[in-house]
Amino acid sequence: MGGNLLAIEQMKYIVWRKCIAGLLVLMCVGMTSAQIIRVGAKAGPQLSWFAVDDPKYNPVATVRPIAGFHAGLVFAFKVKDRYFLNTEFIYSQKGKTVVGKIDPYLHDKVVYHHLDIPVLFSMHFKGKLANTRQFKWYVNAGPNTSYWLGGKGVIKSGDLIENSISELKYKIAFGTRPDHNNPDILYIKDVKRLQFGINIGGGILLEPAPKQKIMIDFRYEIGHTRIGTPESSQFLIPADYQDSLKGRNKGIRLSLVYLFEFSSDRKARNKGKSTIDPKG
Repeated sequence: MGGNLLAIEQMKYIVWRKCIAGLLVLMCVGMTSAQIIRVGAKAGPQLSWFAVDDPKYNPVATVRPIAGFHAGLVFAFKVKDRYFLNTEFIYSQKGKTVVGKIDPYLHDKVVYHHLDIPVLFSMHFKGKLANTRQFKWYVNAGPNTSYWLGGKGVIKSGDLIENSISELKYKIAFGTRPDHNNPDILYIKDVKRLQFGINIGGGILLEPAPKQKIMIDFRYEIGHTRIGTPESSQFLIPADYQDSLKGRNKGIRLSLVYLFEFSSDRKARNKGKSTIDPKG
């Protein structure tokens, strides 16, 4: 049974890699032939949580979402008419808050640092307000590739209180613990730092000035990769608590995006310029 599950997970991973590779090739080909290209930045708040797939963990603790932020660069190009393809390079904060059920003093808040690279197809529509002012709105969807950079947290527990420690701040390191020193370092082993998921969202697009765009973007991220196992993470202290990384990251984010638009079409670039010879 375990071998079949492992084979299915490996097959899913291969399919995801092929899909993302195909989209990246399509994006590169499209960018070389696109006549309208948009470049800019985005930032905003986000709410993330960890969907635990470990039934043995449910009686131990409750997992709650945490607030964070994200920021990065955006590249988009027009594919055809109202269709756009864009990619982003985003630093994002993900994580969770763990509240104990067996240990009423247990409270573990951890923030994970990620580099997200989503590739999304967008479809734009025209809208109109009551005062006849026009705007555009859009929907988008596509795969997301995320790389786990590291993280940090702070934990409280009954075991720490018994050792006269009110709280313990720690940093995350990947690998097997080499010794029994440095309790402020949480070693995590056998995890998948490269993770895949799906982004679904939409938003509003405004044009404050020619060739400049402002987008108010909403995004829902559904993690596909199970990032670890129940034994992946273990604290040196508290010794009576073991976190479970058998689960997936999920979250919602709200972004403010500012884009500059460029055109590779000579007619579009010369639009509005005078064709009269000044020498007359």
